[in-house]
Amino acid sequence: MTTLVNGFFDESGWIDVYTFSETTTEYLGQHETYVSCGCGLPAGATLEEPPEAGDGEVVVWRDGTWLVVPDYRGVAYRTTDGAEVTHSMPGELPAELTNLPRPSAAYLWDGFVWVLDAARDLAIQSQRERSWIENELHWAGREIDKHLDADPAALNTELAWRTYRNELRAWPGSSDFPVSDKRPLKPDGSTNTAS
Repeated sequence: MTTLVNGFFDESGWIDVYTFSETTTEYLGQHETYVSCGCGLPAGATLEEPPEAGDGEVVVWRDGTWLVVPDYRGVAYRTTDGAEVTHSMPGELPAELTNLPRPSAAYLWDGFVWVLDAARDLAIQSQRERSWIENELHWAGREIDKHLDADPAALNTELAWRTYRNELRAWPGSSDFPVSDKRPLKPDGSTNTAS
């Protein structure tokens, strides 16, 4: 029988080895390989039998022994900005990654969970409403132009559109700003042209 003595085989022959990825150190499987007298084990191989891994776990070779570690490979999220990334190494996630998706840009990572930053949320909502106002002012201006040109396709009255435009300009100063369901109503009764 071929045996390993001081890192070298004492005779040539076929042996069973357990292989692991040299990149991720993940257990790959049991293989029969031929070894020559005076040579050592092939790279990425050991004679030590690995343990079984459970669901959500993987067996890895680290520091000369098999370990069972969690397997969080796949989609992860950066804790700095919530961007989706692919995590490819077995084991715990590094501190800069989490498996929890960021609910929105208004959330910040506190080391354990995403936490709503109220000031940031208000700033994001306010910016969205300001964009909506700009869009609505554009459409209101087009309707007023139709009236000025005596276009038969003009909707409602010129006064209604001018009043709406003034309400849009005053909207950021309202105590309800930036709550979108409190927006000024268009002359046709709807609240949105676009969000």
